[in-house]
Amino acid sequence: MTTTRTHFTFRVDTWTPGGESIVEHVAGVEDYQVALATYRAACERWPGTPITLRQGARVIEDSRRLRVVVESVRAPLA
Repeated sequence: MTTTRTHFTFRVDTWTPGGESIVEHVAGVEDYQVALATYRAACERWPGTPITLRQGARVIEDSRRLRVVVESVRAPLA
């Protein structure tokens, strides 16, 4: 008999534009390198969509943080 896993160490999720709730659980992964590659692929696949890579409640990567950095670099200096 095969057992289906429902809990993984890392998870990749897409969020509503305001970040209030999860829209889709994209992946559950045990290996960190695979999880990071999955997160990066999701960010490329859905640019502008809030995406997180989490380990439990700990946020490891957040596409909204990256976007803020990119926008601040492009902003003209006052």
